[in-house]
Order: sequence, then C-alpha cells, then structure tokens
Amino acid sequence: MSNSDRHNNYPLPLILVGGANGQHKGGKHVMPAEKTPIANLHLTVLNKLGIPQEKFGDSTGLVAGV
Repeated sequence: MSNSDRHNNYPLPLILVGGANGQHKGGKHVMPAEKTPIANLHLTVLNKLGIPQEKFGDSTGLVAGV
C-alpha cells in the first residue's frame, strides 16, 4: 500500500500473470492513466474470463491494452 492509513494503492506496480483462458496475451507493458482505480484491472480480467460486468467496486471502465 502506498498509504496504508488511507488504503491508497497509488502508485502500486502490478503484474498480471496468466492467460485468462487464452484471452490475455502476455509480454506487454501497459501504463494506465494516472490515478486509474485497480478495480478497472479487476473488471477487465472478469470480462476476459467471460464474466461480463458493467462495474466492479469503484471501477471507472476497462483498462485498454490488457
């Protein structure tokens, strides 16, 4: 946690490992916009796994390029 008192995860480097059942191609470096909620990554992974969701936690949308 960047600031554990506030449960702030920014800036927190993330690594996404796995192929999402063939839906995720690795070997990419994706740099989302500053202050992008981590829930956006969770939402993107859910959608790639065939579990379509419009929202997850405080997500604001999908992460492009993942």
